[in-house]
Amino acid sequence: MHRFLLALVLLMPLAPQPTEAFVFKKIVYCSPIEGLIHWQGKPLVNVVATRELYSGGFEGGKYSDTATTDSEGRFKFEVVQERRFLKPDLLSANPNIAQLVWLLHEGQRYAIWSYTKHDFNERTETKDGVIKINCDLSTYEQYDHGRIVRCQHNGNI
Repeated sequence: MHRFLLALVLLMPLAPQPTEAFVFKKIVYCSPIEGLIHWQGKPLVNVVATRELYSGGFEGGKYSDTATTDSEGRFKFEVVQERRFLKPDLLSANPNIAQLVWLLHEGQRYAIWSYTKHDFNERTETKDGVIKINCDLSTYEQYDHGRIVRCQHNGNI
């Protein structure tokens, strides 16, 4: 019995150790976003942008946060991620995260970013890693549910 315990103690360092990287998987729902909001070149200040993410990994299927433009019309969203044991949605083999960024300006809703992410890796929505959006709200298209702006971006759309 003592030999078995001694052998077990001696062999333990050879066994894989359960570290955070080994046991938990990093799940990235949305990479960082940097944006510039303006009207024909004039920065729009204190405009609140809303990011909505839809995935089975969130309680209720939805995550939402906001960012406000500064004096230069710029806003920023940080990465949305978590560490999970296994996958966020055990019933689905295919990741599917719907991303939407919209804002309100002078009582009108503008959709400025929409993308469906099909992986849980960071910085895969663009070639540059950070989603960069340059949006002139004066170039909108009117729809029943609001205005859509075809912003300049570096996304993989």
